Amino acid sequence: MNALLLSPLALLLACGGAPKDTSSNEQTFDPNPPTVIGGDREAAVVLPSDYSVDTTYPLVILLHGYGVTADIQEVIFALGAHVDPLQFILVKPEGTVDADGSQFWNATEECCDFYRTGVDDVGYLSGLIDEAKGLYPISTVAFVGHSNGGYMSYRMACEVPEKIDRIAVLAGAVYKDESDCVGTEPVSVLHIHGTEDTEVPYDSNPNHAGALESVERWSTKAGCDADPVVMGPRDYLTNSDGEETTVNQWQGCSSGTDIQFWSAAGGDHMFVDNKAAFKDDVAAWAVQ
Repeated sequence: MNALLLSPLALLLACGGAPKDTSSNEQTFDPNPPTVIGGDREAAVVLPSDYSVDTTYPLVILLHGYGVTADIQEVIFALGAHVDPLQFILVKPEGTVDADGSQFWNATEECCDFYRTGVDDVGYLSGLIDEAKGLYPISTVAFVGHSNGGYMSYRMACEVPEKIDRIAVLAGAVYKDESDCVGTEPVSVLHIHGTEDTEVPYDSNPNHAGALESVERWSTKAGCDADPVVMGPRDYLTNSDGEETTVNQWQGCSSGTDIQFWSAAGGDHMFVDNKAAFKDDVAAWAVQ
């Protein structure tokens, strides 16, 4: 796999769902909390510069792609630059290193525990959520992942949906076998995929759930209308002419669940050539 295997804002902010879990008003937080959590597997934490225990914050966990680090992954999403303007807490964990020296997440059979180590990343990431909720006043929890990080975001939504409000997946996929996604509770999902992705195919095949198939699984869980509404095109990529990205949003979903599919005509797997509007809109969606 490749080394990075990894709009209107008003519309995005208007369609968020209700949080599943909020910090207790009676809980006491340290006004000077740690900026590294995770024990032996350290994860950096970025707090708003005006962080206050009197404010509750969305928690956003960034999951890098195969073979890179969280800091390198920021080239695509730039979530750290949005922490202050959007007022959220960012956690940047790292996967473990495989026999090839590449960091990975043990997500699905497709990606990316190629040496079958069996590392329990679901347990690790679930622990980060619990630890963060004990240290910071958290309102909602979101994962944002690219490629291998996208696969891992889907696995978290499948296995511990009660801990998660939303996931934003770029160039990832859910389990091919739907029965492997054991969770039944709906989670808000934003799936983003380029039609020319040669690493994680846009279309389904016998061994892979494509972009539309992946997101439709979640629209079904949420009881949404069968067909999405096309919300209009957006210009997210510098290497494409005009408005190459079509936004599809499902209506009638349960409990305010937000299910969207951003399909980028001509977009590749890397998505490095994205514009500031893309970064702004992904971050805004994650913290609703």
